[in-house]
Amino acid sequence: KSLTSDQAITSSVKDALRLGCVAVGFTIYPGSAKCFDMMEEARKIIAEAKSCGLAVVLWSYPRGEGISKEGETAVDVIAYAAHIAALLGANIIKVKLPTNHLEKEKIENIESL
Repeated sequence: KSLTSDQAITSSVKDALRLGCVAVGFTIYPGSAKCFDMMEEARKIIAEAKSCGLAVVLWSYPRGEGISKEGETAVDVIAYAAHIAALLGANIIKVKLPTNHLEKEKIENIESL
């Protein structure tokens, strides 16, 4: 597994089914150094859960080296975090309440991202 030292998978889709759950949940941190590893892990869990008929709740909380503290709730960053969660296949998406701050006020070209 490629999770960071402050993350742990505490249960499985099989456990959720055994307990009679209707959904599983997972948290990702877009913008963090391990964000792509987290997205890959989430993708696997989401695929397994959906193949078993379970819904998926995905918490998508931006943070990391490329995002300022104020940027963690910037409307453009939050929108992208929600977009990532939707692309991964989440049925329910939880993000922080966005502010009117813009992390990237003007994007001149794709390389500036």
